[in-house]
Amino acid sequence: MSNEFSYSGYSGSCETSIEDGCLHGRILFIDDLVTYEGNTISELKTSFEAAVDRYVAYCAQTGKPANKPYSGNFNVRVNPNIHKAAAQRAQRDGVSLNQFIGRALEKEVNQTDQTEVMHHKVTVNHVVTHKQETIEVPYVTKESPWLQNPGKPRLKVVQAQH
Repeated sequence: MSNEFSYSGYSGSCETSIEDGCLHGRILFIDDLVTYEGNTISELKTSFEAAVDRYVAYCAQTGKPANKPYSGNFNVRVNPNIHKAAAQRAQRDGVSLNQFIGRALEKEVNQTDQTEVMHHKVTVNHVVTHKQETIEVPYVTKESPWLQNPGKPRLKVVQAQH
């Protein structure tokens, strides 16, 4: 979702004035202040396109360049700790601070607004309680009396844990 219009290489804002009960905007990224307004989004878009056409015609008539030039130079104020960390990282990476900052800006500008999906493997351990019983089993030898008298051996529960 964008709150900007685009027409003939120009961008324009789309804003709401609750106080005035209208929509309004301005042509962005130019040296002059050119505004437009409308009662609906469709009217605002038409008004933006007309404002761009008038601005381009005015610039052609006066010989003034229409777009704000970007030189690639600008000052950025950051926390001194961030400045130091960036300089140290640039040094470790073997690049200048300008190159490091340029790469960081490029990465941010080119980043898509998609949610990153990460998969994690999770192991769930279940605790299982086993019933444990101890039973007495007769030791069998040739002399065992029950072998001489065939039948079922008698088993006796000695200990039970639950």
